Amino acid sequence: MKASVRIDRAYTKYEDGKFLLCLEIPIEGRKAARGIERVIKETKRQFCAVFQEFKARRSLDANAYYWVLVGKLAEAIDSTPEEVYRHHVRDLGIYDTLCMQTRAVRDFAKHWKSGHTGRRIETRVSKWAGCTTVLAYYGSSDFDTKQMSHLIDNCIQDCKSVGIETATPQELQRLKEEWK
Repeated sequence: MKASVRIDRAYTKYEDGKFLLCLEIPIEGRKAARGIERVIKETKRQFCAVFQEFKARRSLDANAYYWVLVGKLAEAIDSTPEEVYRHHVRDLGIYDTLCMQTRAVRDFAKHWKSGHTGRRIETRVSKWAGCTTVLAYYGSSDFDTKQMSHLIDNCIQDCKSVGIETATPQELQRLKEEWK
């Protein structure tokens, strides 16, 4: 079973000789919480919980707006939306630096980029023999709100530079506020 619920607060208590971890969740998470409770009660299996930092999902309106602008920009500069997008992602410079055996780079690149238009790699000569330094760039599906906001802002600047009309600052602010 897999479930995802935002946790607003956690506390511990001791009751009937057992140590309890209590999680406070928003009301909209009650269905998932009851499902977890039911599965645990009905089965004799053990479960483990994994906690990770909550990240708000970005607005579909903002993402859709970005792609509308990318399409117009690509047409204006005689390119493809995918190439414009990859250029924007690279310009943001959000990547991890990895050192790996040179013979593993091709397979890593294949898996890293699979299903992700924006993900890419660049390679550099490593100071270790038989190794390659890899810059593994993240795509927008990996971005948080702040990074996505920068991506849109960069696209707007590019659009304005070639005379493409964009949303007003107030409209852009509304789209960005929806991410919070």
